Amino acid sequence: MNKTMRRATIVLLAVIAIILPLALTMCTTSPSPSPTTTVSLIPAGLEKIQHFVFIMQENKSFDHYFGVYPGADGIPGGVALKDPHDGTIITPYYSTADVDFDAPHDRSNAIADIDGGKMDGFLNEAWKRYALSVTPSEEAGYNPKEVMSYHDYREIPNYWNYAHLYVLQDAMFSSVAAYSLAVHLYMVAATSGGYIGETQPYPQRFDFPEITELLQNDKVTWNYYVTSGNDTDAQGHAIEPQSLQSTNPNHYTLWNPLPAFPKVENDPSQRVRMVDTAQFYQDAAAGSLPSVSWVCPYLGSELSDHPAFKGGMGKPMAYVTGLINAVMQGPDWNSTAIFLAWDDWGGYYDHVIPPFVDEYGFGIRVPSLVISPYAKQNFVDHTTYSFDSWLKIVEERFGVEPMTQRDKYADDMLNSFDFTQVPRAPVLLSATAQGSPYPQPLQTIQHQP
Repeated sequence: MNKTMRRATIVLLAVIAIILPLALTMCTTSPSPSPTTTVSLIPAGLEKIQHFVFIMQENKSFDHYFGVYPGADGIPGGVALKDPHDGTIITPYYSTADVDFDAPHDRSNAIADIDGGKMDGFLNEAWKRYALSVTPSEEAGYNPKEVMSYHDYREIPNYWNYAHLYVLQDAMFSSVAAYSLAVHLYMVAATSGGYIGETQPYPQRFDFPEITELLQNDKVTWNYYVTSGNDTDAQGHAIEPQSLQSTNPNHYTLWNPLPAFPKVENDPSQRVRMVDTAQFYQDAAAGSLPSVSWVCPYLGSELSDHPAFKGGMGKPMAYVTGLINAVMQGPDWNSTAIFLAWDDWGGYYDHVIPPFVDEYGFGIRVPSLVISPYAKQNFVDHTTYSFDSWLKIVEERFGVEPMTQRDKYADDMLNSFDFTQVPRAPVLLSATAQGSPYPQPLQTIQHQP
């Protein structure tokens, strides 16, 4: 090594000796992010989803719709419950009836159905609709024994086709063991503020945070789509209180609690995002779906799948298929994930004991489907979910802080997706009460290099 090289080496070593300690000092003494600073990393692949569509239907247990679906945690052998009316032993049975019995489904009914984990209270609670001296009617929708029935692809072919083509989640639990209003509060807020119905006064306002307050910027938009109509029960009687009977997108109802949040009701920029379901089809066709969509028919609608409505199962299935087809036929399909579920069990038998998470939930298991160009195909997801998981995946995608412990620790549903696959072409099913034959052909899945 000549003198010039030795001199350069000495200088370089001297520079390193000066800079290295300074660099180490800067690394160890630089201030850490403040507690309010959030560094959000989107889970790998989730950035491909730019539109989340949550479709909520009404009152079906998992076993009632998918209890015999291949590969799912379905009805086990040996189930037999005693009917309190005539003492007969009822086992789960296949039903061709299009209209189902409207069983009680408040919190006390859920607790009694679960019966400390025995899952044997369903017939006892169903009979609370009638005196035990009443002879059950043979007309569909009027026999308490129907809570032990189940359906399959012959009555609901499109739902089974969606499970076959995309993802069926067989461990989705209603967030709260209560009725619709409490559940829909969890859907947007991961809490009901302690409201569980029954003996509690009907709440007029809610002051806890909900997700739409956190989705207020030009990049994260939302719409709550509601079908206008008149709220009635399954027998056509008006639902109390009187002021809530006529529904529209800006009207506080069991299925649309947002107007009871002052921060929504008093903010024109928020209130304008509650729109009629008719707008959903227009937004889907125009490629202008918001970042997050909730789609709910009103309670009295024959589209809701609520038991005992004369629309039966075929009419709501056609309605749901039409919503999904609208997305599939629009330009937003390749960046959309659709989540379809039923808000509570409706009094129908399910054999899975709900996990205990806190004093309010979980409720009894409900059907749940994920439909997306990135959804896995013909996959049964056994991960434990609740409607808090719907919030969790939105929060992860858009960098929103969790609102409660529920959504903070909920599973994010990423197990239902494969973001390495090339976006799958849409599969349009018949939006009729008869649906499309099951099973539809599976697609050839291609993966990105």
